[in-house]
Amino acid sequence: MSEPTELDQPAYPIGSVDKALRMLMLVAEKPGGVRIGDAAGALGVAPSTAHRLLQMLALHGFASQDPATKVYHPGGTIARLTNPRERTRQVALPVLTGLVDEFGETVHLSTLEGLSALTLFSVESPHLLRVGDRSGHVQPAYLSAMGRVLLSDRDPMEVAASVRATGADLDDATQATQSAEISARGYMLQHGEVEAGVSALAVPVRGTTGGIEYAIGITFPTGRIASGQTPRLVESMKRAAAQLEDELRR
Repeated sequence: MSEPTELDQPAYPIGSVDKALRMLMLVAEKPGGVRIGDAAGALGVAPSTAHRLLQMLALHGFASQDPATKVYHPGGTIARLTNPRERTRQVALPVLTGLVDEFGETVHLSTLEGLSALTLFSVESPHLLRVGDRSGHVQPAYLSAMGRVLLSDRDPMEVAASVRATGADLDDATQATQSAEISARGYMLQHGEVEAGVSALAVPVRGTTGGIEYAIGITFPTGRIASGQTPRLVESMKRAAAQLEDELRR
């Protein structure tokens, strides 16, 4: 028996499903937007049918309509399903917002890009004096709390050698000690090492394979979260990381 090709039609096609999927592809492939009339012509259906299909896509987030132009654009669900980082951002947003609500300080989500820690997005503190939004910010991972957490499950000698190859100074013993401490405690806390007067605490977020894929970090003016509050902060951060891990596995 020959293997079916992508052009083979199913034995019992469902016309409504076919139209909905074709409409979805049309919207996804036209970031500039789709008008009802154009969609009707492309699918060979009545404008009323195209309108109903687009409304259903919008209901589930696959499309969004510009209220001024009435044009339909790709929705957030398409971005979430096609871009793993966008899905992570959407899933992580309420988790990070909860930490901001609890402690009143700016919270970030980071991941590794090579030897750099990339901040995917931030949720800002409501205070006038605060660490700002660092979305898109990149810095050497071995310097920051979130970066060190992201590197902590990698071979410390390999990490140190790779960092030295960039011209930076990091010895094997220092990296090994930092990784061991993070693994034992489950978090990294630093005061003023990256920016004077700024403290940061970070915890790992593990993926389905058990490796560290992300780090949640909270940054704040040094002293505004007292040392006596650190245990509560750590526990809340760990709970948030566990919640995010569960959400990402779904």
